[in-house]
Amino acid sequence: MRGDRESHKLASTAGLLLLDAMVFHEVLAKMDTRIPTISSILAERNLKRALEEAWSYILHEIDYEPIFDIALRILRNLPATPLVNNALKELLNLAYDIASSHVLLKHDLFGRIYHQLLLGKLVKYYATYYTSIPAARLLARLLVNLPSPLRLDKVPPLYGDEELRVVDFACGSGTLLSALYKEIDVKHRLDSEEPMVEEMHRYLLEQGIWGFDVLHHAVHLASTVLFLHNPSSVATSRLYVLRLEKKGDKCYLGSIDFLADRTLRREMLLEGGELESAERVSVRFKEGEEVKLPDFHICIMNPPFTRSVGGNLLFGALPRKQRRELQNRLSKLLRDLGISGIGQAGLGAVFVFLADKYLKIDGRVGLVLPRAVLSGVAWEKVREKLLKDYHIEYIITSYEGGDNWNFSENTSLSEILLVARKIGGKNRRSATFFVNLWRKPRNELEAIYIGSQLVELYDAAKLYDVENSNASPYSIKMHGRKIGEVYSAQIGDVNIGRYNFFAQAELNRAVVLLRNGIIYLPTRGIVGRIPITSLSNLGAEIGPDRRQVHNAYIVEALREDHLYKAIWGHDPKRMNTISQSPNAGLETRDAASARSLWEKSAKMLVVER
Repeated sequence: MRGDRESHKLASTAGLLLLDAMVFHEVLAKMDTRIPTISSILAERNLKRALEEAWSYILHEIDYEPIFDIALRILRNLPATPLVNNALKELLNLAYDIASSHVLLKHDLFGRIYHQLLLGKLVKYYATYYTSIPAARLLARLLVNLPSPLRLDKVPPLYGDEELRVVDFACGSGTLLSALYKEIDVKHRLDSEEPMVEEMHRYLLEQGIWGFDVLHHAVHLASTVLFLHNPSSVATSRLYVLRLEKKGDKCYLGSIDFLADRTLRREMLLEGGELESAERVSVRFKEGEEVKLPDFHICIMNPPFTRSVGGNLLFGALPRKQRRELQNRLSKLLRDLGISGIGQAGLGAVFVFLADKYLKIDGRVGLVLPRAVLSGVAWEKVREKLLKDYHIEYIITSYEGGDNWNFSENTSLSEILLVARKIGGKNRRSATFFVNLWRKPRNELEAIYIGSQLVELYDAAKLYDVENSNASPYSIKMHGRKIGEVYSAQIGDVNIGRYNFFAQAELNRAVVLLRNGIIYLPTRGIVGRIPITSLSNLGAEIGPDRRQVHNAYIVEALREDHLYKAIWGHDPKRMNTISQSPNAGLETRDAASARSLWEKSAKMLVVER
């Protein structure tokens, strides 16, 4: 049954890619009379052959390779039957309607559909968590509109005295890059006395926007989304599909390879099946060509989150032997760079260091990250990097509840949006805004409205200081109702999570002050002081790493005669109370280790770090 669902999703995604190419085909046909329109193709008896001929012509005479190459390969693998012909006719009619609507073309329609079709196993093994469109727009709103050297009144746009360059090292279907494009486009129209919309579009796609991913179909959609914002002629683009595999005797790690070297070589790019074409959007990669990655002024990203602990799903879409070799290469790379250990936090932590490597001083990074980044032990090196070299400007958290803790489409993970400016170790302590949303924005207009409020607060952090018992939080309102609170804090602790344990600012104020030995009651203010210390100073010990447990025990179905009983795993549909009973039995793998660990057992459960 599960296999049937996966096959259905695969077929649906193939259909989406065909529809995507058909829409772009019609848009191109309006600008280039050499390309037959959808209407003329519909007049043909054999639609499959007509599309194959048209797309082959576009590929060989015009280009837009990654948009049409994958679609053409899908088309050629379909049988020439009346059933297929009828299905293509339905898709062509739908594409005609979509292409005639400028509204649909500008609203990331294919990305929205793709998020609904996400392939289950790809999501699991690649951790392809695609950002929701409102969250992407909120993040982009801040990155483009906060005070910075960014100038968008002219083309090319400038960041200081350099031409603007932005990047997403895990671009997926292009939702984040599309949101950034929209914000740049809007600000250009507002700031310029004579907006040059087509010139700005051409600059952004040919030089300004860079994107990388390891999923061919996702980058196909990303390229289309960006091109369709303004379907004018574009000569090239900077979106690339990278290898994530072992080929020959070399292991390729996708964007992570750029941690070792900023050179993009032909062999690093995914090959297009029998065509042996390197996948760079809209222009072929010339033989022997190499590209040196520049530094960037803005990095926006929702990095993959797969972790190296537990089931170890790092590179889990690959065969077991290949996966192990890639994991070993990643471990060696991190050791060589002096950041070993961050792999336990998952690839998300690795991508944060990747973004840092290519972000210029005074540039900004906007990230979608698991909330564990704020306090998780495995994320400590990431926090240290951010606190040392960045001013963390905004941390946005959802407290909506009902599995709405996330900012990605296909996960129930609790996530945050983080915006930070790179200051390069300068000793300037600046306040961080904590944005606690009780209701997430439902659409782009709400995201723009919330983002505009946050931008206005930028220079008023002292008014909302959480450690000032006389300060009040800023209330975010939408449609006449309060939907969240904003307060600021001078982060003085590597455990950033202690500043936003709760949805309400007053409760967080009580926690922050209590950690300083101050007793604060929301209705009475400061009422006293109390000595306080950490568990580590009292000699308390938190339980073992799960690997130690696996080395000591073998888990089995629970029986009455089991000497060792445990709570194993987490089923959120069943485990919804604090009090739990054992659900698994443990047989000893190593008796000495088993006894040693059992002496540390307790009745208080601490979830895996």
